[in-house]
Amino acid sequence: MPDMHGERTVRTLIPVLDSFIGGLRQGSLTLIDSADRMVFDLTNILCVNGVGMLDKDVVWIDGGNSVDPYDIGRICRRFGRDRDEVLGSIQVARAFTAYQLVSLIDERLEDEVERTDAGMVVLSCLPDLFLDKEMRWSESYSLLRRCVETALNLTKKKGLVTLITNLGLMKMMQRKSLKGLFYETADDVIRIERASRALRISLPNRQEWMIYHPVPRYQTTLEEFVTTWEGPCRHTATPWNR
Repeated sequence: MPDMHGERTVRTLIPVLDSFIGGLRQGSLTLIDSADRMVFDLTNILCVNGVGMLDKDVVWIDGGNSVDPYDIGRICRRFGRDRDEVLGSIQVARAFTAYQLVSLIDERLEDEVERTDAGMVVLSCLPDLFLDKEMRWSESYSLLRRCVETALNLTKKKGLVTLITNLGLMKMMQRKSLKGLFYETADDVIRIERASRALRISLPNRQEWMIYHPVPRYQTTLEEFVTTWEGPCRHTATPWNR
């Protein structure tokens, strides 16, 4: 979906969110820092829509065991997408240690982006593995910074839509310099906090916020129901974790 400058953006297709957030832009790194598990739904929605709106693969490196094909399939049904085509276009790699995650991002990510001609990269639950108590924080921070810088440089070099996610706002406060690393590196930050029976979604870089009432799973709003897709979804072959 091109913006006013002709660049493609990845949107949620949830009108109230899109009118506030404006979408994830090519050549930009976006951080979603969330206190609520809505971050997982948003990640799935943006991945599904990224395949269709960019007409390219998505490379997803998961640091928190958060990839659920059934949830992705549910999102496909919600937006009328072909589940098999979408899943075939999302290339997933999972890491179970910080060192595996560094290897995937620092050594293999660019090759995978080039191999698949991907247009979007997702690094989900990125801080989690680096908060291992058995690792010295100085080492963890150095490795994590390397991952973030690699992702940012690749985003600019390839014109990617890049999304980094974190669940648990307190994680950013528990370690020295962690919040600064993410918030100062990201081009755009989306912060999600719980507010009574709703969610407070803020854009710290713009100093704007809104109150959002998410609909239950398997339901859509009328606005979502009438939203139509622009552009086909492209089917590709093997997943990254083959």
